[in-house]
Amino acid sequence: MFLYHNPCKVFRKADSYKHCYQQRIGMYETSSISEIVTILKETRIRLIGIDGIDGVGKSMLATKLSQELGYTHLNIDDYIDKNHGQYVNHVHYDAIRRQLNDEKKNPIIIEGVCLLAVFEKLQRDLDMLIYIKKVSEYGSWRDKDDCDITEGIDEFMTKKKETLQKFVEAEAHIEGKDVSNDAIFPELAEEIIRYHYGYRPHDKADIIYKRID
Repeated sequence: MFLYHNPCKVFRKADSYKHCYQQRIGMYETSSISEIVTILKETRIRLIGIDGIDGVGKSMLATKLSQELGYTHLNIDDYIDKNHGQYVNHVHYDAIRRQLNDEKKNPIIIEGVCLLAVFEKLQRDLDMLIYIKKVSEYGSWRDKDDCDITEGIDEFMTKKKETLQKFVEAEAHIEGKDVSNDAIFPELAEEIIRYHYGYRPHDKADIIYKRID
């Protein structure tokens, strides 16, 4: 069962809020960190997740928010066995659970790739999900092709691997080298692509932070 907490439940508990924030505005998109800070201050939620592809700026956003708000910052990368290629199956879940138990003492901002899949294994709910998109100055989502897939995922991955193989062969030809082995598509990259196809965090997010790049 897919576990995702509707933040409306939390917002209704806040004395300062008579209505659910998400019901009033739906998914909120912004390129302003200060706007996100204001939302978090007003809603007073306790467990915020930050999701997005590898290298999109999750740690940067989590650090700035936690410093501004005085919240605890957890990075799932600090609780994972390194050099295994994959992500979700190599997280130290018991260690994260112990850290999340401190949520009653201080609100927590937790960040990492494949975040909804990680929380499914934790059997915990997020109060709010923030998803980061890297966008151009004209507003186009740079990673849309890999994150918002409309065709079958296996067919898509086959095409990605074929494209990589052709690139490796062309590069070897230019350098006058032989291609002795098939190109290996990075396991983490494939896991993140398949995660977006299955969980669609960009559609489930409460806030989309547009990082202009």
